[in-house]
Amino acid sequence: MKVLNTNYDYYEHTNINNLEQLMELTLKNYNNKIAFSYYQDNKLVEKTYIDVYREVNNLSYFFNKKYNNKHIALIGENSYNWIITFLAIILSGNVCVVIDKDTPELDLKKLMDKSETKIICYSKNYNMFIKNMNYESLAIDNIEDFFGDKNVNYKFSNDSEKDAAIFFTSGTTGANKAVVLSQKNMARDIYGASSLYKPGGGVVSLLPFHHAFGFITGILMPFYYGASVYLNSSLKYVLRDLKENKPDTIFVVPAFIETFYKQIWKNIRLQNKEKLFKFTLKLSNNLMKINIDVREKLFKSILKEFGSNLHNIICGGAYLDKKYVSWFRNIGINILNGYGITECSPVVSVNRNNFYKDGSVGQICKDVTVKIIDGEICVCGDIIMKGYYKDKSSTKEVIKNNYFYTGDLGYIDEDGFLFITGRKKNIIILSNGENISPEQIESELAKDNAICEVIVYEESNHLVASIYPNEEYLGNQEYFDNLIYSYNKDKPKNHQIALVNLRTTEFIKNNNGKILRNKVGEESNDGKERK
Repeated sequence: MKVLNTNYDYYEHTNINNLEQLMELTLKNYNNKIAFSYYQDNKLVEKTYIDVYREVNNLSYFFNKKYNNKHIALIGENSYNWIITFLAIILSGNVCVVIDKDTPELDLKKLMDKSETKIICYSKNYNMFIKNMNYESLAIDNIEDFFGDKNVNYKFSNDSEKDAAIFFTSGTTGANKAVVLSQKNMARDIYGASSLYKPGGGVVSLLPFHHAFGFITGILMPFYYGASVYLNSSLKYVLRDLKENKPDTIFVVPAFIETFYKQIWKNIRLQNKEKLFKFTLKLSNNLMKINIDVREKLFKSILKEFGSNLHNIICGGAYLDKKYVSWFRNIGINILNGYGITECSPVVSVNRNNFYKDGSVGQICKDVTVKIIDGEICVCGDIIMKGYYKDKSSTKEVIKNNYFYTGDLGYIDEDGFLFITGRKKNIIILSNGENISPEQIESELAKDNAICEVIVYEESNHLVASIYPNEEYLGNQEYFDNLIYSYNKDKPKNHQIALVNLRTTEFIKNNNGKILRNKVGEESNDGKERK
């Protein structure tokens, strides 16, 4: 039977205001259930909620005895020990400074200085890297070494308001900012987002932990719900881990969706089954119109590659064309777009398990208020950061009258769904004073199957489209000239594309998959743009 896509009440669950309450709640409700699993030395390791509580408790005791309200950096690949260390630093009353594992040495020193951090916890893969620096350091690969075999009964720090974590933004322009979050910020965001969405089973973790979305949403939210999370150790094992662990939910950025889509079509073409697949897709869609759902049987071979149990993909971090949302739903997987920003701890809105609108980023989280002020999305609630670390002027620029001004443009429809229309700082202002949102043009152009990526910008008071084509259209200038000619036909003169630049490689992106607009003129593989 087809699930009706209609509104319904928030999911009811226990309120939390800090991470101590999160730990106590999960211990009480899920104790012997598997919380995390991962491979170590080719052996599957499973950790229960009791294990997590005990190890966080022991390590918190160690940190509390050794440090008092210190900034402690954490750098390393995704791992169980990373999770335990993050929680223990905060619950010991210290501040966890989260740093991208791929940060170059010179940039790492800048981030450490910016956050006034002198202590660093790291994994052994960064041993030589860290030893070259003059910091007090602790390797986290064997955290048991810090507390031995004994178990302690440590009282977690539960100061909801004090500084707890610093995450660095990964914006597409400008220097990274140090976002200070409290325990309350993170706990309230976990609670609010969980009121809209709940996993129906296990989760495979794929996103890097140094991003608030990857860790707070992708790890702590399922933990709060009592879901078992498998920790993927490397992107090269993504499909293997999905197939073996059969998750109900995964949290990803659009780059994953696009890769999955391309790989599925590649396999279909290699098997010469393109016509058969299109026929099957059409048949399935016609049956769905009369409430007959046979997607699980018709697309069994594709769904098997995702573990045969993947129902929902939560996607955030960047724009995702709704053609992917529609396509994956047609084969039986729901992509539920959400919206968040590090300064909001991070989730502001998300589409729900059984209530969603393609093209939107979902409904607003519980206990969060969103207003559209002069077209800009502004957020109010306990999820708003404490501020940028020791940067009052930048903080005052974005937090006004208790509202955080996101810099994103959008609107809320009659059903409470939030839609993003562009980024305020990306607005193109032509000499006649007209404001143009490049994202809206990019969204329309991206519907063409020949386009892999597109960025629109202004040059000499004209609009230029820089396009990275899909493989079979690389270098086909004539095709794209005709495409732009067709696009321009019904557009006002000032909204017409004057020039097309064809790229030979994809755009340069940050580590969250967002295109760096200030590097649009550069090729990712030292190639040259073709005009």
